[in-house]
Amino acid sequence: MPADETMKEPINTLAIIDDYMEWTESKFRWFRPRLEVIRQAPIHEFYVDGAPLMSLLDPEEADDPDRKIPTLGWAPPKESSEQLRQLLGGTVPADRNGRVWLLYCQCGDPGCGGVSTRIVFASKTVTWTDFRWDNIFGDPTEPMELDRTFVFERTGYEKLMHDMTDRFCPRRTRLA
Repeated sequence: MPADETMKEPINTLAIIDDYMEWTESKFRWFRPRLEVIRQAPIHEFYVDGAPLMSLLDPEEADDPDRKIPTLGWAPPKESSEQLRQLLGGTVPADRNGRVWLLYCQCGDPGCGGVSTRIVFASKTVTWTDFRWDNIFGDPTEPMELDRTFVFERTGYEKLMHDMTDRFCPRRTRLA
């Protein structure tokens, strides 16, 4: 029997919600005081069952102004396309040990670390499991303190990811 037919876990709901991040930049000006400028940029966060993913995985990190976010929208289109491709079951780089990164540092540098998961595709479901803090320097990953697993209905999951591809990826980087 396929794994998803025997699964007794509830089906979770995944959404991507538009939000923004805000930061202050300090501008140097010759012979005048520095100018503090507030900047904003759109971000698009994963929500599971109506709550931000980060708040479900690590509540202490959820309100951190430097919280981890998906690359969707703020990263170059190639990076957004790559993240969406992996979320749809595409090839994961060898140095990631089969893990798909969900959340990255807001600075965009994967060296700052992020949150990764294993994604399991079954005929009717997609499961995110084994969440860990990760980095790209080959250090071992750290398990999250909360042991969470999310199970999504596959058709809705794939539709959401393809909609995000249409939204964030120009035609030349779109998924097949």
